Amino acid sequence: MSKDKKMKPESKKNFPTVFFFLLFGVIFGVVAIQNFLVAKKARVNFSHQLEHLVNLKLIYPEDSRKVALNDNLVSFSGRFYESAPAESQVRYHYLELINQRHQLNFDLHETNKNLAHLAKEVENSINWFSAISGSPIPETGYLISPSVEWGEFSLPAFIVHGESNGQIINLRALEKRFSTLPSSHYDSLRTFGSDLYELIGKYLSPALGIGSDALKRELKDLYQQVESSLTQAMDTEQLRTLYQKVLGSLLRVSSSLSLPESGNQFEQLRSVRLYREERSKYEKLIEDSHINQAQLDKIRGELNQVIWYFNNQELSSRALEKQDPDVFAHWYAGAKQEWEGFTHNRSLTFKAPDQPRNLVLEKTFKSEEPSPHYIGYVFTFLPIVLVLAFVYFVFSRQVRGMNGSAMSFGKSPARLLMKGQNKVTFADVAGIEEAKEELIEIVDFLKNPAKFTSLGGRIPKGVLLIGPPGTGKTLIAKAVSGEADRPFFSIAGSDFVEMFVGVGASRIRDMFDQAKRNAPCIIFIDEIDAVGRHRGAGIGGGHDEREQTLNQLLVEMDGFGTNEGVILMAATNRPDVLDKALLRPGRFDRRVVMNLPDIKGRFEILSVHAKRIKLDPTVDLMAVARSTPGASGADLENLLNEAALLAARKDRTAVTAVDVAEARDKVLYGKERRSLEMDAEERRTTAYHESGHAVVGLCVQYSDPVDKVTIIPRGLSLGATHFLPEKNKLSYWKKELFDQLAVLMGGRAAEEIFLGDVSSGAQQDIAQATKLVRSMICEWGMSDQLGTVAYDERSDMSTGYGTYHEKNYSEETAKSIDGELRSLLDAAYQRALTLIKEHRDEVELMTQMLIEFETLDAKDVKEIMDHTWDPEKKRARLKEEGMMFKKTSDDLPPPPPQEDIVDSTLKLNNHPTS
Repeated sequence: MSKDKKMKPESKKNFPTVFFFLLFGVIFGVVAIQNFLVAKKARVNFSHQLEHLVNLKLIYPEDSRKVALNDNLVSFSGRFYESAPAESQVRYHYLELINQRHQLNFDLHETNKNLAHLAKEVENSINWFSAISGSPIPETGYLISPSVEWGEFSLPAFIVHGESNGQIINLRALEKRFSTLPSSHYDSLRTFGSDLYELIGKYLSPALGIGSDALKRELKDLYQQVESSLTQAMDTEQLRTLYQKVLGSLLRVSSSLSLPESGNQFEQLRSVRLYREERSKYEKLIEDSHINQAQLDKIRGELNQVIWYFNNQELSSRALEKQDPDVFAHWYAGAKQEWEGFTHNRSLTFKAPDQPRNLVLEKTFKSEEPSPHYIGYVFTFLPIVLVLAFVYFVFSRQVRGMNGSAMSFGKSPARLLMKGQNKVTFADVAGIEEAKEELIEIVDFLKNPAKFTSLGGRIPKGVLLIGPPGTGKTLIAKAVSGEADRPFFSIAGSDFVEMFVGVGASRIRDMFDQAKRNAPCIIFIDEIDAVGRHRGAGIGGGHDEREQTLNQLLVEMDGFGTNEGVILMAATNRPDVLDKALLRPGRFDRRVVMNLPDIKGRFEILSVHAKRIKLDPTVDLMAVARSTPGASGADLENLLNEAALLAARKDRTAVTAVDVAEARDKVLYGKERRSLEMDAEERRTTAYHESGHAVVGLCVQYSDPVDKVTIIPRGLSLGATHFLPEKNKLSYWKKELFDQLAVLMGGRAAEEIFLGDVSSGAQQDIAQATKLVRSMICEWGMSDQLGTVAYDERSDMSTGYGTYHEKNYSEETAKSIDGELRSLLDAAYQRALTLIKEHRDEVELMTQMLIEFETLDAKDVKEIMDHTWDPEKKRARLKEEGMMFKKTSDDLPPPPPQEDIVDSTLKLNNHPTS
């Protein structure tokens, strides 16, 4: 195809730039004109606003017009004055005075109620003072507030009268009683002190309500002195002296309360002060009310003949003043808003369509015939028409430019590797020998289909690869195709479903059509759970796009025979969510479970990936395999890659065992958090904790060997003790589990013994121990008390992924389980305490060495336990490891052999996440 022909389809899809600028310019112009017209209009939109505009005379009467739309609705328009007329200001001031009078009347009523309440409190306080001081109220009473007069109106004086209550203890009675007390009678003095203590409490009571802080402090001091005399040992002379002093102080307090201050008696009582403040407020309100009434009388004469429009009524000025205050206040708020808005509305016109009729429209606005307003319709609909025209133009150009290829939505996006393109074989796959054996039949069928069909046999129509992420499901599917040297179609489950209905089903049909044309071949669908989930779980029930795609896939899997030579392989790590119809025999006949590799499998995977890494011959891959339980192939590939990067950063010529160990810790446990600030005490606590784990692990009989102890923070932990399994763990023995529990409790035991306290650092240990003991009791029948009974039933969800527990025992059994769990954990903790005490010196030495070196390996902890530890040897070994394979020049190390990096991209995916 020539260059011109290649560029021709692209030129059809390019739109003229001028067209876009013209379109956006027209839309912007229409919007700008509409905004300009709206901005020049006055803010009048509702008919109820017109009452205030007419009442305040803010609009021209001759320009006020209305157009009747029907019996209930009208459209009205008008124009504001350039400035407010003088009469408008008088009218608004009149409304303002009426609203002010309503507010003053309300405030007077509320203040009068408050005065009556406060007057009662003043009477109670003064009567209480008279009762406790023993001073009777004079016949003329106490003057609290004098009378006030305003012309014809007068406010009477407030005078407190009353009779003293002689039934309670008072100051004068105690004063007389003290003068007659025998000097040496101790019990009489103590009784007198109790009465004096009670009297001071009455002075401090809220019933009197002293408001002076100085008097209250003095009374509190007297109260505490008398209280001390009643609780402490004092002789009679000391008691008499103290009580005489207190009586004198109380007399001064009583005199200061009753004597006038600034011309006012009892000013230091809170109730009296509050009453006088409220009375002053009341007098001010009366004065303001007189001023308001005078202003109303003056302005009322000017507006005596004015007709007001009030809530769709016509009222005179006097009738307007008699309206309900609350209704008037709401109506006045609208008038005030229109008056304040006149600053913006002056000289502007207004128009409000489709408004309900009211009285002011009927009385003051002139009627006129409606006129058509075509320009407004144009500006309203023009933007919509332009947008629709633009959308039509775009789609028409797209369809013409694609020359009918718009239906390519339904074509399969599967990637095809033809014969000879797929270089991956079973030699590139390691650690999953059982899976390879399962798939050898598939390879034989692809190479020689007649071998199976001649005897009437049928090759499995589909193979479902099940396993956790990273176990090599995608890679082994490529290896099957590469081993048989046949075409390989690869597609992800999410590639089928699009936003258009029917696209997924169409892609399924097209993919199988292509596969039949290239048979024998393999179709591989990665993450099939994206399209093969249980039907009926979607938003659209049984009619959504995903379920249509699944239905088509089911039909195609049943619709081709073995003679067509198409084998469907699929991968998932969620077999529990797949539709049952997809899993039945005849569709996916064979299921290949790919578990995480064991020690042998991990060693083989490491050996494959190590071919492209320049390793030091001393690196023991079997030791790395033993130290990575639960790691997938992807994890192991990442581990060696991180080791190579780490060695390069350290300028080494080869990857050493130290680099591999550090990369293993980074991949499995997280990156070192060197930036985390830990003080000396925190490091010491962590060192004791990890030493406790290590020492207990070395002392018990059935624990895995200790590989490393470190106090370097990684991930969420501040330190760690790593154990190196010697073999695959296929089952757990009771004696091993008891030893493991003691190891888990070793950290907390060391903290308690050496630090005298415990920290939260053992949270994960305790949680892991609790989970382990619960499994021993409820699942494995290892409890002597509860017997060999399974109390927790594990639902395996088809393959063990996504398991959960079901509780099917009584509350009484649950209590027994909890008691046995606590008993086993306590026993493990006591065992750990015993072992730590027996090896106290070893724990102390290991702690000090961890603080110095931060990390101790298996050789170091063994020497510490054997009492052959020499720190100088450790320092020399660290120095030797640091200098190992250091570059002697700036030259880079030679690259790996070329044959090892051919297809390196494929080998890196030995165990990808599937």
